[in-house]
Amino acid sequence: MYAAVEHGPVLCSDSNILCLSWKGRVPKSEKEKPVCRRRYYEEGWLATGNGRGVVGVTFTSSHCRRDRSTPQRINFNLRGHNSEARIVRGASVEEMPPRHDPAVVLVRWNEPYQKLATCDADGGIFVWIQYEGRWSVELVNDRGAQVSDFTWSHDGTQALISYRDGFVLVGSVSGQRHWSSEINLESQITCGIWTPDDQQVML
Repeated sequence: MYAAVEHGPVLCSDSNILCLSWKGRVPKSEKEKPVCRRRYYEEGWLATGNGRGVVGVTFTSSHCRRDRSTPQRINFNLRGHNSEARIVRGASVEEMPPRHDPAVVLVRWNEPYQKLATCDADGGIFVWIQYEGRWSVELVNDRGAQVSDFTWSHDGTQALISYRDGFVLVGSVSGQRHWSSEINLESQITCGIWTPDDQQVML
């Protein structure tokens, strides 16, 4: 493994980027073959979360190849975290609080199911799917407590969510709750991960 600094034009954002997640793309010519992970990760989708509540999804390549086929659209700005629809929640216009755009603090790809989970500073969790060239929200979860970590299982079928208040939840990729517990410790749970067989979690 190595890191390299590319000398060239610097791409800038109008807001602080707080988190990144990469999802490789399997070339169409290799869909039915065993995945060559080296080539698989040469190009794919980079997700970013920023301080203004916007999730960026950009097609990216780490190698310049002229024969590369790029998607019709290579950049998306997903604005579910700062949408007015999330703020309203059935309230009348007079009851609406002032608009607040919570920073997106976690972005996590689910590669087996081609989904993207994003978490904001207010505890809102969105699961996004791409369909016919557009990204849309599939699931929304908002306990009103800050998320400390979100991790998909290796097979993509489950999600582990840990909150700063000690609540831990395991749910399915389709949104059903499998298990949850309030864990009272003297210290705070800051992260979690699945064991290689996806049968246990470590916090």
